Formats: sequence, C-alpha cells, structure tokens
Amino acid sequence: MQFSISKEIFLDGITKVQGIAGRKTTFPITANVLISAQGSTITLVATDLEIGFKGHYPATVEEEGTITIPGKKLFEIVREFPHGTVDVRDLENGWVQIFKDKVQYKIVGMDPNDFPKLPEVEGMELFELDSLVFADMIEKTNLSGGMSSEEKRPHLIGVYLEKIVQEEKNGLRMVSTDGNRLARVDYIPDEGMQPPAFDGAKGVILPKKVMTEILRVSEGGGKISLGVQKNYFVIQKEAETIIGRLVEGEYPDYNLVIPNDLETFFEIEKQPFVSILKRMSILCSERYRAVRFKVDPQRLEVSVNNPELGDSNEEMPIAFNGGAFEAAFNPRFFVDALNPMKSDMIKVNILDSSKPCILEGSEDPRYLSVIMPMRM
Repeated sequence: MQFSISKEIFLDGITKVQGIAGRKTTFPITANVLISAQGSTITLVATDLEIGFKGHYPATVEEEGTITIPGKKLFEIVREFPHGTVDVRDLENGWVQIFKDKVQYKIVGMDPNDFPKLPEVEGMELFELDSLVFADMIEKTNLSGGMSSEEKRPHLIGVYLEKIVQEEKNGLRMVSTDGNRLARVDYIPDEGMQPPAFDGAKGVILPKKVMTEILRVSEGGGKISLGVQKNYFVIQKEAETIIGRLVEGEYPDYNLVIPNDLETFFEIEKQPFVSILKRMSILCSERYRAVRFKVDPQRLEVSVNNPELGDSNEEMPIAFNGGAFEAAFNPRFFVDALNPMKSDMIKVNILDSSKPCILEGSEDPRYLSVIMPMRM
C-alpha cells in the first residue's frame, strides 16, 4: 500500500480519532488506527469496542491496501510534519514508512486482519439538524466533571435524547445529570422536522464519553444526521461517521427534580455574577467546596469561609420577591451552567436552603439548569 495526502487533511482526520484510540481496552490493537487506501480515498477507522469512528478523505493512492498504525504516535508524527503532503507506504513484517523528502519515519504496526469490525447499521433511518445546534446542546449539558467512571447508573453515565412536541412542532431534547445538577436543553426548528428515528423508542441514552468526539465532528457547521437501530446509534456528517452502543437501562423521570412551584426569583447580570463566583472559587478546596448565598429582598451576598485557606465575601444589589434565607452551593456548578448561556440577564429561581436552584435566561428560553444545594 502507498498513498500521498495533504498534511492538513490527514491531521484533521487523525485528530478526530484521538479520544477513541487513546482509551485502554483488553485488545492492544485498538490503540491503533486502521487505514485503508482505495481508489482516490483513504479511510481512517478507530474503535474502543464501544464507540467507533470512520472517516473518508481524498488522497493520491498509488497502491491499494490496509495497515494499522499506533494512533498516538501517528498523530504526533503528522502534527510535527513539514507543511505539504505526507507519504505513507507499508513495508515488510508490518512496518510502515511515513516520509517526505528528508523526513523519514518507520513505525511498527499490527495485523489489520485483527482489527475489530464496526457494527453494520445499513438501512438506518436518519434525521438531520444543524451540527452547530447539536454542538450547542452538548456544550450546555456537559456535566462530565461530576461523573464517576465507576458509576453504572444509566442516568449518570449517559446523556438522554428524547423526542418532544412543543407548539405543535417536533423537536429534540437533551438531558444530562451527575447527581448534583441537571441540564436540559430543547431544539425546536422553525421549519418542519420529522420525528427522530429512535427505532420505536421515545428516547435513547448516549454515552457521555462520545460527546467530545461528536463536538470534533460538528466543527465548521453544516448538517449532521442522527439515527438509532436496536442498541446502536450513528452520527454522520459528510464523510465522517461515529457509531457505537447505546447505554442500556431506563432513564429516570428527570421532571421529578425540576421544581415547578418556584415562584420566588431574582434576576442578575450574568457576567458580574460569574466573575464573583470565580473569585469565590479561589478559596474553595476539595474539603471546602461550598460558597454561601445570603439572599434578602435587596441584595445577594456571596461568601466563602475555608479554614485551610481564608475567607472572602462580595455582594450585589438584587430585587428578590421572596423572604430572606441562606443556602450553600458549589460555585463551579453555577459557572459551568452560565458559561454556555446566551442571555446577559439570568433568572435565578430559588426558594430556600433545601430546594434546588433553577437557572434560566430570557434570551435562551429552551435551556435550564438545576443545581442542588449543599449542606451548610
């Protein structure tokens, strides 16, 4: 096998497989990238046995064939390669040469016949939406910081995608939680949209670890297609495809943790509020993560008291329609929820120290975040 390909195109494809090929599995070959050259195209394939990636890229193929190369080393080599084209050819005994002019690398591969095959999902129904819209939904439900890798409950290791109907229009909802907070975002297109093809189910659970790969594929805009068949999902954009297993299990009724009777709230400017929370976070630590919110009808006082580091407090004027109280929250949860919110003014729905806090934005009405309080 031998082919020549633009460094920029090659690097873009290899970059998108790093998160998959870099995961440890019981099969060492999954740390490799499978490269097939045929016609005027090369195909990159990576899998961790649960999630797979396949991408087709234009190249000048002099001799067709298939090889495997360690993904991390291939990425490092191509990243540092001179601009222009990269030449690749296979040698004897599984060795692969990567070269151009005076730049020469020889790296050992593995038998491509041992590389795991991706699931066959031919004939799957797909529905389309804007990739930037889908990327925005992922950003708003990215709660990976609180997720335990050992946790087996489906609502903690997965992101729930659900078919919804609002205003007599079909749409898509994405929900994520880590047990301490919950994010929910809806997409209702202006024009008609067919209901998502979830193989007869109302909703499905995607593994959270696939979201980074979806974001990489979604870069640059354009349409993205999503489909589900049995226990597999497929996400396609142009010549690139992500395929993997759905998370098994029932997603709990997330509506039970979203209070619908909170009539007390105050509005606050997003950026000054985020800045205060970031300053409070400086004195938080693993043992002392909470900041205290002291709310009364005229002001919000935010303070932190860490016996190991020190204390700090700030206040902002507000107009609160409830009674005075104090509550403790993790400030990082607020910052994570507010950063992707498009609104300049934030509505903070809060009742007392025992109820969840709901964050909403007037300019981002289809997104809300629920944050549980901490013990004071």
